[in-house]
Amino acid sequence: MDKNKSETASTADVTTGIQDLIVLLHRGNTAPAESIVERVAGTLKEILRSGMDPESFPMRRAQQTMFAIDEVRMLLAQRDYGAAAEAARDAGKEWKQKPVAKLGPV
Repeated sequence: MDKNKSETASTADVTTGIQDLIVLLHRGNTAPAESIVERVAGTLKEILRSGMDPESFPMRRAQQTMFAIDEVRMLLAQRDYGAAAEAARDAGKEWKQKPVAKLGPV
């Protein structure tokens, strides 16, 4: 699999995982939610270990999303499903961020 296909698959995996996670958290389905949290975190860890420039947009986005996923993990362990779902929505918002276009000299 080439790099672009791998990045596209990773992006789709994270997006789908977060969407599924939100639904499961609203239903209070602990075991499947925990499994998805681990899968999403694993994909994000792969991105963070990819060797990309730490200041690049994909790396910053993965870091911010990972922070939110870690919060989901903590809240899920406390069985606070409402707060965990909110943190999952935050993770989704972080993941959906688009790079800001840099303006050239005026």
